[in-house]
Amino acid sequence: MVTANQLVSGRYRIKSLIGSGGMANVYKAYDEESQRIVALKVLKDEHRGDMEFVRRFEREAQAVLMLSHENIVRSYDVGEDDGVSYIVLEYVEGKTLKEIIKEEGPLSPKTAVNYACQVLDALSHAHERGIIHRDVKPQNVIITPRGKAKLTDFGIARDAAATTRTFAGTNVIGSVHYISPEQARGDNATAGSDIYSCAIMLYEMLTGSVPFSGDNSVAVALKHLQEEIIPPIQVNSKIPRALSDVVVKAAAKNINMRYFTARQMKADLQRSLREPHGKFARIASPRQEHKKSTSIGIGNIALMVMVVLGLFATMFFIARAMRDDENVSNGEYVVPTLVGKQVSEAETLAKLRGFALEVLEYRGSEEFEEGQIIFQMPIVGTKGNEGDVIQVVVSSGSDYETVPNLVGLSVQDAIAQMQDVDLNLGTIEYGKSSLPDGQIFRQEPVAETDTFAGDVVDIWVSGTPGGNSEMPSLVAKPMLLDEAIAALQEAKFARIWVHPETPDTLCTEDTVLRQSPSANVTVPSAVTVELWVCRTDLGPYCSDIVFNIDVTDTEKPVIVTAKIAEGVEMVLYETTLPVGLQQPVSFTAYLRTGGEYECTVYVGGEEYRRTTARFALR
Repeated sequence: MVTANQLVSGRYRIKSLIGSGGMANVYKAYDEESQRIVALKVLKDEHRGDMEFVRRFEREAQAVLMLSHENIVRSYDVGEDDGVSYIVLEYVEGKTLKEIIKEEGPLSPKTAVNYACQVLDALSHAHERGIIHRDVKPQNVIITPRGKAKLTDFGIARDAAATTRTFAGTNVIGSVHYISPEQARGDNATAGSDIYSCAIMLYEMLTGSVPFSGDNSVAVALKHLQEEIIPPIQVNSKIPRALSDVVVKAAAKNINMRYFTARQMKADLQRSLREPHGKFARIASPRQEHKKSTSIGIGNIALMVMVVLGLFATMFFIARAMRDDENVSNGEYVVPTLVGKQVSEAETLAKLRGFALEVLEYRGSEEFEEGQIIFQMPIVGTKGNEGDVIQVVVSSGSDYETVPNLVGLSVQDAIAQMQDVDLNLGTIEYGKSSLPDGQIFRQEPVAETDTFAGDVVDIWVSGTPGGNSEMPSLVAKPMLLDEAIAALQEAKFARIWVHPETPDTLCTEDTVLRQSPSANVTVPSAVTVELWVCRTDLGPYCSDIVFNIDVTDTEKPVIVTAKIAEGVEMVLYETTLPVGLQQPVSFTAYLRTGGEYECTVYVGGEEYRRTTARFALR
C-alpha cells in the first residue's frame, strides 16, 4: 500500500492522493531526481493478483510511452517497486472537463469546439500510431487554467490490430454513457469508436447532459445500440445548425456514416463556426417504418466492399438465373441492379420488379455523374417481398476540390490559384517568419487536403498589414543594386533581401538578375522583395559564424542574413538541417565593407535569434 511521504523506487516521494479509479490510484509526487512534481499512477492493491487488470495496466504503460503530443498527458517512466506497478505521468494543474460541465452547464459553441478539436488532435496522434483510446469521456480530459485540453487515462487503450471484445454480458469496458454501439455490441473498437465517444462528449458540452441515460448500464448500452440521438440543436437552440449536424454525423449508429478520421471531424467542427447554417455535414436518416430498411453509410471503403460483393453476387445470380425466373422466384422478388442508373430509370425498374425506391442521401462522387445511383441496399440479387424498399445513394457530382499549396505565394497569387479550383479566401492574419513579407507561410486547410467546392482557405502572411504598391521592373533594363534599392524604397517597399549569385554565364557585377515579386504586379508594400544580384566578388571582409540549433519534428531550412542598410539584408548563408538537438552551423561569411553587423538567424520560416558579428580583413 502506498502512503504519504513514501519513497517509491528511491526516487518518487508521495505527497497526496489526487484521484482514484476502478483500476488505479493517482498520487501527486515529487521526483527527487529531476526535481519536479509528477503524477504517480499506481495499480490498486486488490488488483495485483488479477492478471486482467495487470495486463490492462501494462497496456496503458505501453500506450502512453508511444505517444508524445501537447494534448496528451505525457509519460515519463514506468516501473515496479516491491510488487507495486506504477506509471509516472506529467502532473497537470486544472479541472476535468466533466467538472467544468457540472459547474458551468452548457458551454458556448466556440468553447466546446475548441476543447473537442484539441481532443481530436490527441486522438489523431494516437490513431496514427495504432492506438485506440476506447474510453474517451470528459472525466478523462483535463483542462488547464490556460484552456489547454489534455487527454489522459489510456487504461483500456489497445493496439488497433487487437481483437479483444469490449462488451460481455453486463460487464462494459469503458464508460457506458460514452460507449460506441460497436463496443456495446461486443465488436472491436476502432478509430471510429473514439470519434463516436468524442461526439457524445461534445453533445454533453453543448447541452449539459448526455444523450442517453437509464436505470443501469445495460439499459444505457442498449440505447446506444437502438436509438438515434436527438439532434443537440433541439435541446439547445443556441447551437449552430451546422455544429449540430457534425455531432449527429459523428454519433451515427453505423460506423461508415461517421467521420473516417479525427482530422475530418475537426475540420468540419471548425467549418461549422465559419458557416453556422451550412449543410456540409448533414446526413439523411433512414426511414424507420420499413422493417427491412437498413441504415447504411457510404464512404470509399464501403463502396469498395460493395463493388466486390456485387461481383460475387453477379456471378452467383447469373448462374441461378439459368434455373429460376428472372423476376420472381418462389413468390419472392429479386432486387435488380440500380447502381449507375439515373434515379428516374431506377424508380421505373424497381417498380416493375415489385419494389419501392427511397433516396437515402445525395453524396459527392468522382466516379458517377450527377443523378446516378452510386450505392444500393439491399444488393443486387437479394430476395424480397413485394413493396419492400430499396435504399439508394445518389451522386451529386464532384463536390470535392484539392487545396493547392499556397505557402510561399503572395496573397494575389494565392487568390488566383484558389479561384482555379473553386475555393475562396478566408481570413488573413499577419506574422513574422523567414519568408519574405507578403508571402504566405501557413495555410489551413493544408495543401493536398480534400475539401468542398466553395469552401474557404485561411492564410497567414509574413509581415504586417499595410498599403499596396506596384513592383518596379528591375531586370528588363538591368539595374545595379543601389539603383534597384532606391527604386524599391521610392515605391514604399521597406524590406529587401539580397541574394549574391554567381551565374554560369558572364554578368555585370552588382546587376539584378532576378526579382520577386515579378515586375508590374500590385502587392502589399509590406512584402519582402528578394533580389538575386550578380556577385563574383563577395568582398574581402569576413567573419566566422558558429552556433547550434535544436531542430525538432522535421528538417528545417536555416537562413542567416546581415543588415547592410536600413530595410536591406544580405543573405549570408542558406541550408537545411535534419532533426536533432544542438545541430551545428558553421560558415565563413564575406562582405565588401568591414565593421559590426546585425545578423538574423531564421529557422523553419521564423526568426530564431539576432546577434552581432564583426567583419574584418584577413
